[in-house]
Amino acid sequence: MQSNEKNTFDFEAFVLFEQILKKHAENPSLRVLLFTSAQTQFFSNGIEPTLMYGKSESDVRKSVEQLLRTAQTYFHFPVPTIAVVNGHCMAAGAVFALFSDYRYMVDKGARIGFSEAIVGLNFPSIPTIVLQDLVGVKVARDLLYTGKQIKGPEAKEIGLVDELYTAENLFAESMKFAETLAKLTNNSSRGMKTALREPYRNRMESLFPTDADLFTKVILSQDGQEGFHSLIEKRRPKFVT
Repeated sequence: MQSNEKNTFDFEAFVLFEQILKKHAENPSLRVLLFTSAQTQFFSNGIEPTLMYGKSESDVRKSVEQLLRTAQTYFHFPVPTIAVVNGHCMAAGAVFALFSDYRYMVDKGARIGFSEAIVGLNFPSIPTIVLQDLVGVKVARDLLYTGKQIKGPEAKEIGLVDELYTAENLFAESMKFAETLAKLTNNSSRGMKTALREPYRNRMESLFPTDADLFTKVILSQDGQEGFHSLIEKRRPKFVT
């Protein structure tokens, strides 16, 4: 990813990502996908706040539905995926890491978290289910209600990430593991992924309308708009006179 200094997702980024995934999904020689950032400070800081602030209901709904579709396309990508979390990983960025099969994270200088509650938003039920299955109901509850942004060692302790590596070794170790996965046959690579992901498909499709409706409603609420406005204000340069 290389959209801006914090790798936030705007509408075009979601569309492009989905197009890339669909383009490569049927490549019979593909065995594994690595998902990382060209930045060193941020893996992804989530949704670009200007995408949701001050927009019409139809524009917000369009963006929300595209976000949910792209995330589900990534979740069901037919070969193993590895999120190489080389910087801060928040909100929607953390959802894409969560939706990966494996998560390798830098050991220092980065945090991961689902910070929606901090800015007055809700959290869709689809990634909530995946998060609960990964770290347990109680841990997922605490992460979501508090919006806590945790460092690598704690993320590994609770099972949110698989391995930690230094910034110098992170990509090399990720590639080493990817090369191991690449030795799988096409049938094994895709068959195992199907077995792991297919049980979620019907639930995801059935919950999509509810998630889209509620997330759109919350974003358009006063709390949601104030939350996105606060994120925009934090990015503005401060001048001393």
